[in-house]
Amino acid sequence: MRKTKTSSFGSVLRESHDSREFYSSKLFEDFEIPKKLEYNEVKIPKKDLNKLYAKSSESMDEIPDNSVHLMITSPPYNVGKEYDSDLTLAEYEDLLTNVFSETYKKLVTGGRACINIANIGRKPYIPLHMLVINIMLKLGFLMRGEIIWDKSASGGGSCAWGSWMSASNPVLRDY
Repeated sequence: MRKTKTSSFGSVLRESHDSREFYSSKLFEDFEIPKKLEYNEVKIPKKDLNKLYAKSSESMDEIPDNSVHLMITSPPYNVGKEYDSDLTLAEYEDLLTNVFSETYKKLVTGGRACINIANIGRKPYIPLHMLVINIMLKLGFLMRGEIIWDKSASGGGSCAWGSWMSASNPVLRDY
C-alpha cells in the first residue's frame, strides 16, 4: 500500500496517511498534542452490571473509575420541563461541568462520550453545544467530531420524543 502525504490540495486516500506536516502547521500551534496514555480499565463486578440508578449523574460512586467504554446522554436543557430545575446559565454550566467531570473519571482510556444537545431560544439564542464543547475540552476530553442534526428538517413542530419510533438513520459514526 502506498503511503500518502498532505499536499496543497489535500489527499484523497487516508490509508497509511502521514499527517504530521498538517498537524505541525501554525493552525495547531496553540493546541497541546495529546500524549499516548497507558490504557487503564477496571472491570465492573458482574453483580453491578445492568443496574439503573435514579439519581443525579454528578456523583456516580457506584461505578468504578476507568470502567465505562461509552457514555451517551441527552442532558436536561434547563428550559422549564417538569424534570428540569430553573437554573441560571452559570448554575447550569456548573451542573454540566460536574456531570462531565464525573463522566471523565468513569471512562476507560480512549472511552467515548456522546452528547445529544439542542441549542435553545431565539432572542437571545443560546448555543448550548458550544457550552458543552468548551466544558468538555477544559476537562481534558478530545473532540473527535460532531454530528449536526437539523431537527426542523426531519420532524414536525415541537416533538420532545425525537425520532425514536421511526429513526431514519440510526447510525453512530465514529471516524
